[in-house]
Amino acid sequence: MSTVLFTVLVALCIISAFITWALGFTILARNTASLTHRLFFLVMVAATYWAFGEYSLWMAGSYDGTLFWLKLSSFWPLVPAATLHFILVLSGSSLLKRSRPWVVPLLIYLPAVLFACAGIGTSLIYTVEFVPGTGFVYQVASESFVYIAESAYTLVVMGAALAVSTGSWLRSREEKTRRQYRLVSAGIALVIAFGIPSGILLQIYGIYLPNLVFTGIILFSVIITYSIIRYELFTLSPGTAAPDIVRILPDGLIIGTLDGSIVMANARASAVCKAPGKDLAGKKITECISDPALSSIIPSLVERETLSDVEVLHRGAHGIVVLSISGALVRDPAGDPAGFILILRDITRRKESEHALRVANEKISLMTQLTRHDITNLVTALWGYLDLLKSSRLTPDENNYLEKCLEIVEKIDQHLMFTRDYQEIGLYRPSWQPLETLCAKAVADLPAGKVAIVRNIDDVDIYADPLISKVLYNILENAFRHGGKITQIDISTQVGGSGDLLLVIADNGTGIRNGEKERIFGQGYGKHTGIGLALSREILSTTGITIHENGVPGEGARFEIRVPGPAWRDHGNAG
Repeated sequence: MSTVLFTVLVALCIISAFITWALGFTILARNTASLTHRLFFLVMVAATYWAFGEYSLWMAGSYDGTLFWLKLSSFWPLVPAATLHFILVLSGSSLLKRSRPWVVPLLIYLPAVLFACAGIGTSLIYTVEFVPGTGFVYQVASESFVYIAESAYTLVVMGAALAVSTGSWLRSREEKTRRQYRLVSAGIALVIAFGIPSGILLQIYGIYLPNLVFTGIILFSVIITYSIIRYELFTLSPGTAAPDIVRILPDGLIIGTLDGSIVMANARASAVCKAPGKDLAGKKITECISDPALSSIIPSLVERETLSDVEVLHRGAHGIVVLSISGALVRDPAGDPAGFILILRDITRRKESEHALRVANEKISLMTQLTRHDITNLVTALWGYLDLLKSSRLTPDENNYLEKCLEIVEKIDQHLMFTRDYQEIGLYRPSWQPLETLCAKAVADLPAGKVAIVRNIDDVDIYADPLISKVLYNILENAFRHGGKITQIDISTQVGGSGDLLLVIADNGTGIRNGEKERIFGQGYGKHTGIGLALSREILSTTGITIHENGVPGEGARFEIRVPGPAWRDHGNAG
């Protein structure tokens, strides 16, 4: 029975070697640029090396052969070391982010290398002995401090890998990710469960068999393969996604130091800088950004920590390009500025399109102004001739026709005024304006009358098109003209629950019928003021401001102008 068991366990060693070798290369081939894939490949290749060494050791049949393969297999502690490193990267562990990138790997791998050197150069871990009925076997130096330390190191490292993987399983909210980590945790647990008997228990009782850990490694490989097929392990995780994100990012990404040296840059950064195929790492960032612009960008990052949409000119291999630059400051663990990350976008074509569109708009605007000016002159002349004709002796039918002509000319003039006002919308950049001053100006422009205007306005600024003063005047003038026997208009502000500012203009006139509350914002209303409510809504919308009428018919009109949170501020906080 022992011979059969021995043969099976030796066979499992070589089977394990072939399985891990094939699985490692399969995963690496999926994405050679991914650190996670490369680390898994390292784990599998190291396991292959260990399994082949174990198989050769038991097949040696002589003292020298057994000792040779025992020494050659001394680097087996790299398997648990690589396993922990792989799990930390796969899970995106914060341990790798809290220090310099090389610190944690150094702490993991250095003891493994030292134990391997001790195994090669000394007999403080394993020795070769002849056991009757079994042959030459390796025995543990159970009383050696080095052996105890190596065993403790192995248990701690594999236990840490299991703890990190299990923690990721318990923290994950997405079911597929939970199952991935659960299977990985089960695989690691099986390796530990099969490894402890051979490494500690069996040898204490004088039982010498090929290491059972390779049975656990075979089961681990099966579980990983199932997880890949069933739950798409290695398809998307913090460790596998990060390199791909940087590689396929449509914009250029540069990581640099404060002295202007490039630490890392993706391929798109080279293309944006018009240096395709050129590795920018180690070069100065002035190869992408000119000195004058760079001299202001880095100090700005240090002071404000972020910047966005900074446009600079760069002389590339094929001429001048326009770059839009956004970035963020990177700090070291002590909190001191250590470098920066820049995102570069080539906006040359966009700027060319904007310039062409601006030129076209200017031409259209000029043509519109000239055409409107010529038509206005003709309308004015026609109006004059019609007025002269009106003073002539005409029959009643002729007078009727003349009145119709005057009405048509007036409508033509109103349409010309509409095109003028509409053309001005968006012509000037929005700006911060004190609301009290805007309302006071609108009230001052109204005709004198017996209508009382009560203002209860907070001391705030609003971010709006400069034409907003016409909007306020139009609403007030409409109340005067169409409100009936109106005696009072109230203008007030209040802050809504969502942080929006409400500007309410209410009167005590006849109000607006329910069926017309939206129609008044269509073309055809407000013709007598030169700017109707349709244009008023357009003007306000340039900065996200909305307007609605929600008064009660018969009790008065009530216009509610809602200014979103980002578009208003306390006047005292203006800066």
